[in-house]
Amino acid sequence: MTQVGALEAKAMARSGGRHLPVWLIGWVLAAVILILRFGGEALRLQFADPDNTMWLVSVRDVLAGQGWWDNIQHRLAPPDGTSMHWARWIATAIAAPIALLTPIFGQATAEVIVAFAWPLTLLAIFMSLIVSICGEIGERDGLRTEASVAGALVAALAFPTTAKFAPGGFDHHSVEIILALAGVLCLMKMASSPRLGAAAGAALGVAMATAAEGVPFVVVGVLAAGLLWVFNPDVYRKGLTWLGLGLAGSSLLMFLAMVPPSRWGAAVCDEMSTPFLGFGLAAGGVAMLLGGALPLALTRNVGGRLAGAAAIGGMSVVALWLLFPMCSSGGYSAMSADMKTYWLAQIAEARDLGQLTADDPSMLLDLAGAAFAGLVAAGFYLHKRWRSAEGWILLAFFVAGWAILVWQVRGSFFATAFAIPFGAWGAVRARQVWQSGRVPAGVLLFAVAAMTSASAMWSAAGEQLKPRVFSSATLVDYKDRKASSEACVAPEAYASLAVIAPGVMLNDFMLGPSILQRTPHAAMAAPYHRNGEGLMTMITAMRSSADAAKPIVTQSSADYVIVCAALPETEFYAKHPAGEVAANATLSSLLADGTPPGWLEAEPLENTPLKLYRVVR
Repeated sequence: MTQVGALEAKAMARSGGRHLPVWLIGWVLAAVILILRFGGEALRLQFADPDNTMWLVSVRDVLAGQGWWDNIQHRLAPPDGTSMHWARWIATAIAAPIALLTPIFGQATAEVIVAFAWPLTLLAIFMSLIVSICGEIGERDGLRTEASVAGALVAALAFPTTAKFAPGGFDHHSVEIILALAGVLCLMKMASSPRLGAAAGAALGVAMATAAEGVPFVVVGVLAAGLLWVFNPDVYRKGLTWLGLGLAGSSLLMFLAMVPPSRWGAAVCDEMSTPFLGFGLAAGGVAMLLGGALPLALTRNVGGRLAGAAAIGGMSVVALWLLFPMCSSGGYSAMSADMKTYWLAQIAEARDLGQLTADDPSMLLDLAGAAFAGLVAAGFYLHKRWRSAEGWILLAFFVAGWAILVWQVRGSFFATAFAIPFGAWGAVRARQVWQSGRVPAGVLLFAVAAMTSASAMWSAAGEQLKPRVFSSATLVDYKDRKASSEACVAPEAYASLAVIAPGVMLNDFMLGPSILQRTPHAAMAAPYHRNGEGLMTMITAMRSSADAAKPIVTQSSADYVIVCAALPETEFYAKHPAGEVAANATLSSLLADGTPPGWLEAEPLENTPLKLYRVVR
C-alpha cells in the first residue's frame, strides 16, 4: 500500500479509536469557510441571490397554508399572481423543520436556524457523494484513499459549487447537484450491483422533475449506460433494465405528486409536466428495451446493438418532437422577443460563455478555470484508462455540465462539481509520479496539478487579472456601484416601506423578492421568466416618457411605483428608451432623479435609498 503523507494523515485522524470519515474533513473545512463568508448575512436572512429570497417567500406561503398544488405566487403581479416553475416538494421540505421549531423558538428564529441547517446538511451529502466518486476514479491506480482525501479538500475549495450550499442557500440547485452526483455514483457501481441502476434512474428522474436543468443529466445518464451495454452487454444488461425502470417509475410518481389532474394536459416546458413525463417514460422505456427486450439476433455483436440502440432512441426522439414541438426550444420557448431584449439581457448569470469572455475575461477564470483544468485532467485520465467505465460515466456528466456552462454561465457550479474527481485524481497521480522520482520535474508537475484543481486558485488568479483588464478607475467605480446596489436590497432599506399602507408596487425587478420577503406589499415584477406580464408592464413604463407611461401604470393594478437609482436597471432603461424618448426623459430617469410627473406623488421613506411614489388616478 502506498504512503499518502500529510493528506492521508488528515483522513486518519482518530476520534474515540475510530477513523474520521474522509468526507467529514471536507465538510468541516467547507462549512467553516462558508459560515465565515455567508453566516453574517444568513443571520439577517439577507441573500445575495434573489432566488434564495424568493424560495423563503415560497416557504412562508407553505407555512401559511398555501396548498401543495397551488404554485402561484399570489403577491407577484396581482390580481392573477405568477405561476412559479419551482418544485413544491423543496419548499415543503424546508418548511417542515421551520414548522417544528416555531413553537420552541418562534418563526423568525426558526427560519434562521433552518437557513443554516438546510444547506449545511445538503453540503454533507454532497461531500459524501463527491468523495465516493473520487475514490472510484482513483481505484484503478491504487489511489482510492488518496483520491478520496484530495477530493474532499478540492471540493471544499470549489466555490462556484459550494456557494450553493452556503448558509441561506434555499435555492434548488444544491439539490440538483446532489441528485446528479448520486446518479453518477450509482451508475459507476451498476456493474457489480445492477439494482443500483434503479437508484441512478430514480435520482435522475427526480432531478428532471425538480428542475429543467436535470434533463441533460437524464440524457447523458441513459446514453452512458446504453453505450456501456453496447460494448459489454453481459455486465450491463441488468443494470440498464433497472435504470430504465427507476427513471420511468420516478418520472411517473413525481408527475402524479407534483402536477394536479387539472394540468395533466398542459404542455409546459420549464417544469414537471406532460412533456417531462413523456421524456422520462421514453428514456426509461428505451433503457428497458435495450436491457431485455431486443431480439437475440440484434444483440449478438457490437454493430447490431449499436444499430438497435440508435434506431429505438431515434424513434423516441422523433415521437417526443412530434408530440411536444413547443419544447424543442427549451424552457424559454414561450418568452417574447422583448423580454429577451429588455429583461434577459440584464441577467448576468444568463450570459453565455462567449459573452462572459468578452465582458470580463477575469471572471472566466473564476467561474470556469477549475472546469477547464478538469477537462485536461480528464484527458490524461482516459488516455491510458480508456477502458475505465467510471471515467467515461463521469466524463458524460462533465460534458453535460460544460454544455450548460457554455449556454449560460450559471452552469459553472455543475461543471465545477464534475471536475472535482478528475482534478483530485490529477493531483494525487502527479504526487505519485513525483515520489517515484521518474520525472525530474515531478515536484513542479505535482504543484501545478494540485493548484489548478482548486477553484480557489482560479478565483485568486481572476482577481490578479482584473487590474490588467480594467483601469483602476473602472474597478473603483464598479466597487462603489456594487456597494450602492447592495444597499437597495439590504434589510434596513425596507423598514419604513413595511409600515406604509399595503398596496401593489410597480417596481424595479431586482427589488421584487425583497419587497415580498420584508413587507406586506405585493410586487409587480421579479427576475423570473414566468413573470412576463408584470415584468413587461414595468419595463415598458420605465423606458417610456412620463406621458406615455401614465396609461400603462394607471391601467395596471399598481398603487405605488418604487425604484432604487443605484440599481443597474435605471441606467439600462435610460440607454434603451422606447421610441424617440431622450434618455433623461424616461420615467426611470425622472424617478431616479426625484422629479416625478404630476400623476405620481412622492411618499417619504426614512433611512433607505428606495424612492416611493403613490399613483394618483
